[in-house]
Amino acid sequence: MKKKIVFSHNMPLDGFEEYVKDFEIVRPAEPLAKFSREQAEQAMQDASVFICIADFVCDRALMERSDKLECVGNLGSGFNNVDVDYATSRGIYVLNTPTAVMEPTSEMTIALMLSVCRSTVRYDRDLRREKVCTPTLLFVRDMMLYGKTLGVIGFGRIGKSVARKAVGLGMKVIYNDLYRASEQEEQALNATFMQADEVIKNCDVLTLHMPYLPEYHHYMNDARFAMMKKTAYLINASRGPIVEEKALVKALKEGIIRGAALDVHEFEPNISEEIIALPNIVITPHCCTNIAEIRLNMLCELLEGVDALAHGRMANNVVNRSLCQK
Repeated sequence: MKKKIVFSHNMPLDGFEEYVKDFEIVRPAEPLAKFSREQAEQAMQDASVFICIADFVCDRALMERSDKLECVGNLGSGFNNVDVDYATSRGIYVLNTPTAVMEPTSEMTIALMLSVCRSTVRYDRDLRREKVCTPTLLFVRDMMLYGKTLGVIGFGRIGKSVARKAVGLGMKVIYNDLYRASEQEEQALNATFMQADEVIKNCDVLTLHMPYLPEYHHYMNDARFAMMKKTAYLINASRGPIVEEKALVKALKEGIIRGAALDVHEFEPNISEEIIALPNIVITPHCCTNIAEIRLNMLCELLEGVDALAHGRMANNVVNRSLCQK
C-alpha cells in the first residue's frame, strides 16, 4: 500500500513524477486551488507527508489528524506557519526551501531598494497623473546608492546574497548576525561586522533578513527607528511582524526616516489605510518568490528532501536539526 502525500495547494507535478511515483497523491482538484481547513483535515487522515505554502497554517491540530505523519514540507525559507516544536516532539521532520528562495528574495530586495531610493514607483505614479515631465533642479528627496552604506540585519544566505548584489552597485556593507561570517566572506563582500545598534545607526539603507522568532517580534520599533539617520531607508522582505507597523507609520510621517519599502506586512493579507496613504513607501504583496520558475524550484527542493528521507538519507533542508542527530 502506497504512503500518502498531501498538498495544501494543487501544485503542478509535471517533471516531478520520479519523486512522487511511490506515493498516493492527494491535492485540490482544480489547478492552483487551495484546500480549505476542513478539506485539509479530511485529506490528512493517514498521510505520511504534508506539503504546504506559507499562507497555510500547519499546526498541532492538523498534524494530529495523522498518526503516520513523517514529514511536513513548507515552500519558503520561513516556517512560522508550521508548529515545529510539536513536529519535533513527534519526530516529524520539517523541511523548508532555503536555497531556492535565496536569489529571488535578494533580487527583490534590491528591486525594492532601488524603487524607493530612486523613487521609480513615485515617479511613475506622478507622471501618469500629470502627463508631463517636470524635472526639478537640486532635488533632495531621493538618494543614489553608489558609495552609500547598506546595513544588513541577518547575514544568512539571503543577507549575504543581498550584500553581494549591493557591492555590485558600489555600496559598502555593514552587518549583524548571531554568527559572524568568515574573514574570507567579509573580504569578498566588502562587509564589516558591527553590533546591531551600530548597524542601524550608521547605514543609509537598512534591510532585514532574520527569521521570524519571538525575540524578533516588533524588532523595528520606535526606539530603533529613532537610531536611524533621518535620510535612511528601511527595506523588509523577511516577515511582516518584525516591523511594528504603528512605529513605521510614525517614522515615515514625522520624517524620522526618509522612506521604506515592504514586501511583507504585519497584518497580512490586509494592508492598512495608513500604509496605503503614505507617499514615501513602496509596497508589494509578499511576492518575492511569486514567479512560476521560482515556485517550481522551491517545490523541487522540497521533494528532493522528501525523497532523501524516504530512502533513509538525511535531507539538507531539515529545519528541526535535532532530529538529524538521532
